[in-house]
Amino acid sequence: MKIIVCITTFLLLSFTYGCAQESGYNIEVHIAGAEAGKTVILNQYVASASRILDSLSIDSNGDVRFTGENRLAPGMYNITVPTTLRYGTTIDFFISDGTPQHFSLSFDLQKGFSTLEIKDSPENELFAECMRYIDSLQQRGQALQEQIQLSAQRNPDSIAIIRGQLQQFAEVIKAKWMETQLLVPGSTLALFIKSVQEPEAPQPDIPWLLPNRDSLMQAYYINYYKEHFFDNIDFSDARILNMPILVNLLNLYTTRVLPRNKEVLIERSDFLINKAKANREVYEFIVRNRYDFFRSTTQPDLEKVAVHIAEKYIVEDSEQWTDIAYVSRMEYVVEQARLNPVGSKATNLTLQSPTGNYISINDIQAPYIVLYFYNPGCDLCAMLTPELWEIYQEYSREGLQVLAIYVDQNRDEWLPYITERNYSWINGWDPDRNEKLYEKYDLHAIPTIYLLDSNKTVILKDVTIEQLSEKLIQK
Repeated sequence: MKIIVCITTFLLLSFTYGCAQESGYNIEVHIAGAEAGKTVILNQYVASASRILDSLSIDSNGDVRFTGENRLAPGMYNITVPTTLRYGTTIDFFISDGTPQHFSLSFDLQKGFSTLEIKDSPENELFAECMRYIDSLQQRGQALQEQIQLSAQRNPDSIAIIRGQLQQFAEVIKAKWMETQLLVPGSTLALFIKSVQEPEAPQPDIPWLLPNRDSLMQAYYINYYKEHFFDNIDFSDARILNMPILVNLLNLYTTRVLPRNKEVLIERSDFLINKAKANREVYEFIVRNRYDFFRSTTQPDLEKVAVHIAEKYIVEDSEQWTDIAYVSRMEYVVEQARLNPVGSKATNLTLQSPTGNYISINDIQAPYIVLYFYNPGCDLCAMLTPELWEIYQEYSREGLQVLAIYVDQNRDEWLPYITERNYSWINGWDPDRNEKLYEKYDLHAIPTIYLLDSNKTVILKDVTIEQLSEKLIQK
């Protein structure tokens, strides 16, 4: 027991005080099996991407050394080696504040992570030990998977036993990570290990004999992860931005845990952003990320989530943002989003027809009018235009009219498109850009669909084909 305590104490002391006097960084890399002259790259993780810090050619001995006058910022980094060999070529390592940045790293491309060695950096030595241990278990797990395939044909009863062994491997790997986390408290490695751990939902107290137990269990787990998905993320620590974790979790939470419902997504976005207020840097990153995510969605109704984020956390919080240009852009976005709201009279447009005549929205007399902003070269438009044509044919006898507005200026693209397909609804375009379509109707995405009534009042704004169809069925 005393030996274990001494080793642990040594690791903690080394981690805390090991390199207080070092300046800059010096990382000696040896890659066995790498071809001389190949480029080896030192990268820093920034959100879900990597930023190249340096690139050097490996020598004939498989060696390369990365150096810099300034110390690396705390975060997660990797070394990449181009290769076509079986094993991956990305080797991660961690930098913590005040810990050694003069260390060595070695790896055999053909043998994989079982050969990973890192010396003179206690935090990364522990990480390398973990990777070797996990690699050995994964190789045993792969052998068990092969046994499952054989047993399915010869002895199906043994499959459950083998799967139990695989589950034990998963538990052992988790325990190894947790043990490592405890040895380097406060380190970037410890933060990483905690961040990748999935929250475990307590077993619900739902009686086994209930006829709808399965649906109740499913609802329980959905609600639990909805509330606790980010329990292991420390939003107060900006180092989380320099790991390939947060963006993936944000996207997974939004697309897999939450329903595609505008109200729920607004409420959960508020929940997340308020958690991130623990650190201004993290807060601004998440606000920008969630705004960009919802702004780029192909579901128009969800773009309202982006506008909500821009208005509440950027425009209304403008005094706290240092990026004045970004705030100005968001003020413009919010202002544009307020154009032509549901219940208002649609902004009139005067457009040119294919024959050179002019038609305006106010001239169209119909109980319902669809404004369809599109471009034949847009992939999504190519899918949706035929669907809208079917809707038009179905409801035109009831008075529905469509004003299909080509948003660009390439007449040779537009005219053959509508002629060959015989799109005989009202076609118009703005060849001289006098009508400023993008500004008047906030066309940040194409296609865009509006539905107006006979008074040109907006009934639906920026909706999907499905939402349009549902509304017309109700009329």
